[in-house]
Amino acid sequence: MIHDPEDSVQARAIQWHLKLRDADEATWEAFAAWLAQDPSHARVYDEVEHLDQTLEALLPGVEFRRDAAANRKPVRASLWGWPRVGYYGGALAASLAVLAVLAPRFLTDRYEVVTGPGQHLAVKLDATTEVSLNGSTRVTLDHRNARFAAVVSGEALFRVRHDSAKPFRVLVGENRIEDVGTVFDVVREVGEIRVSVAEGEVIYKARGQDVPLSAGQGVLDAAGSSGLRLTASPAASVGAWREGHLVYSGEPLSQVAADLARTLGVHIAVAPAIARRSFSGAIVLAGTGAAELNRLQPVLNVSLAESADGWTMTPIDHGAR
Repeated sequence: MIHDPEDSVQARAIQWHLKLRDADEATWEAFAAWLAQDPSHARVYDEVEHLDQTLEALLPGVEFRRDAAANRKPVRASLWGWPRVGYYGGALAASLAVLAVLAPRFLTDRYEVVTGPGQHLAVKLDATTEVSLNGSTRVTLDHRNARFAAVVSGEALFRVRHDSAKPFRVLVGENRIEDVGTVFDVVREVGEIRVSVAEGEVIYKARGQDVPLSAGQGVLDAAGSSGLRLTASPAASVGAWREGHLVYSGEPLSQVAADLARTLGVHIAVAPAIARRSFSGAIVLAGTGAAELNRLQPVLNVSLAESADGWTMTPIDHGAR
């Protein structure tokens, strides 16, 4: 992967920070795609957001003055809009440009919620709508629009109040999920999107198709595949990760490892020889750390070894004694 220079990424992050204050769905889709291009994009954008928050407490007292020889009135920065002045010199223009970039969060009503490895978090959007985040997950929400969400990465479970006049919409990259009154789970990993429904119905909009999904159904949208693949998702298993339960019906070990990594907060690499091996069964997590992963080895019929970079899942060497 070719990485853009740091200053170029920072400039682009600043541009996104400004554009998102009045962004439509297409802009947010493009922003999500930019974040997904390279891990450094999210990191640099977070730095811009942090500077934004740091400056917020300072802005009310900030005052810019023109050259005294110009004999013009001072310009005071306003928290509620652009400074009300029709003309300003080069130095002042640069200062105001910095203010525009690092202005507080009123510039956009969109905000991000992020969980760390192994961390779970529930966010109430209104009295009857809630989103639950699994570990290592990033979602975008809107202070003014409780009917919007975007899954940037990770896994989130949505409990949605249906409103036919204003459907709840979830953006996942360039794709969209629209509820028809439901509980559904969304996973976004590198090169793959999975949606599963526990109650009601959603419409998954991708690749020029509108795919309706009812309770017990799911869809797998994998990069490089010829099309969308419908899957069976037992309603009771959707979102069961919140109670430490992971249920599978023929899913590959690569998916099992990714789910375990999110829920337990560890990195798990899978040997290519078994990455596509299917697994069916229920995993009940009783703890975290090395003891828990060692306990899962006979369940998954694999060997799990710890290293400096995390854990590696490999085939069992039946010849070893």
